[in-house]
Amino acid sequence: MDVNERLQQEQLGNGSPKINPDEQNRYLGTFRERVIVAIKVSQLGNSNIQSQFAASLKSHSIGKVLIDQQLAGDYFSTYVGLATQSKHSFTLLSDPTKSAHQEDPIAVVLAASTAVNVDNIYLG
Repeated sequence: MDVNERLQQEQLGNGSPKINPDEQNRYLGTFRERVIVAIKVSQLGNSNIQSQFAASLKSHSIGKVLIDQQLAGDYFSTYVGLATQSKHSFTLLSDPTKSAHQEDPIAVVLAASTAVNVDNIYLG
């Protein structure tokens, strides 16, 4: 991006351009390489998934739990509780436009602050 494009973006209030915005939208504002565990909307109410997530939190003391409050619906408090019990910080997100176009979007993520490159991030 050249200087003129950058200045134009700043004037329009767009700020800095995002790196891989589609990836960040899919993984609740973080990069795929930082995701330790991801839970899709269709998995939220599954007690086996909830148990596996609790176990993942215990085995990964690093990381922050990201929860899309709208996508998690009635289950968001369950995942907030699991994060709290394991002493993980968490962030509740709410942006109805982010995941509207995805089929079975991700509702909960445990993400590190740096790249961890976990091969299989999905529980089940």
